[in-house]
Amino acid sequence: MGIMFIVVINAVSDVSAATEDSKSKDNSYTISYFDKTVGGDVLENPDISKNVPNSTLSYQIVNMSKNGSVILKFGKGNPKVLIFAGIHGNEGASNIATLKLIESMKNKKIKGSVYIIPFTIPKSTAKNSRYWYKGSKKYDPNRVANIPGTPGYKIVKFAKKNGIKYIIEAHSGGDFYKYKRGLIYANRYPTNKKEAQWIKYIKKNANPKISYTSVPPKGYLRAYARANKITAITFEVEKDIGPISHWSDVELKMMTSALRYFKLF
Repeated sequence: MGIMFIVVINAVSDVSAATEDSKSKDNSYTISYFDKTVGGDVLENPDISKNVPNSTLSYQIVNMSKNGSVILKFGKGNPKVLIFAGIHGNEGASNIATLKLIESMKNKKIKGSVYIIPFTIPKSTAKNSRYWYKGSKKYDPNRVANIPGTPGYKIVKFAKKNGIKYIIEAHSGGDFYKYKRGLIYANRYPTNKKEAQWIKYIKKNANPKISYTSVPPKGYLRAYARANKITAITFEVEKDIGPISHWSDVELKMMTSALRYFKLF
């Protein structure tokens, strides 16, 4: 297994010099930088290095992340869905789940558009840190998404600019082990009828616990997305108890169900 790892690394050793926008050989996806102010070596985090899928594409993504957060786009046209992980850098199961999702999608024909940001703040992931720093000040980045220039703010503005109507936040946290099939935080009062149908479909197919909140605090990305008339839901799995490989599979099942609702593949 060690020899295979070295071969993969050598195969993508030039990725750090990649162009801003690279395409797969069959044009099924593109990769570009989303935010070049947040780069970091995510393989410094053992939760990532021990669980990253052993593929050329996955190592391309982690290598590019040294220079900034990376966004992949699959397909084109509507409907449009954006999935991001790692707004908190100490939630490795969510990062690994998105990498597994990318692996499952890379050869599929997508009917619509799926945008995926596997590491929202690579420098935080590298340090296994929940926080985002601006100068000497540290912030919980999912509490300041309504403030210009923050990672969450950039995600919502990107979604609005590109006509993306649905966002999935991938998280992992403590004390979620009791939810064996994961948990979804959703708005008690949907932005539209399809939002409620979306939640119902995921519940039927992946059977997570659904927790409804009336009004999320305004600094949460889910709240700021709602203020911009974008539907956002939050996926949670366990962070501290049990293997990341297992919990990333639980989150992957929720993600896959969420995308299948729109008949994207």
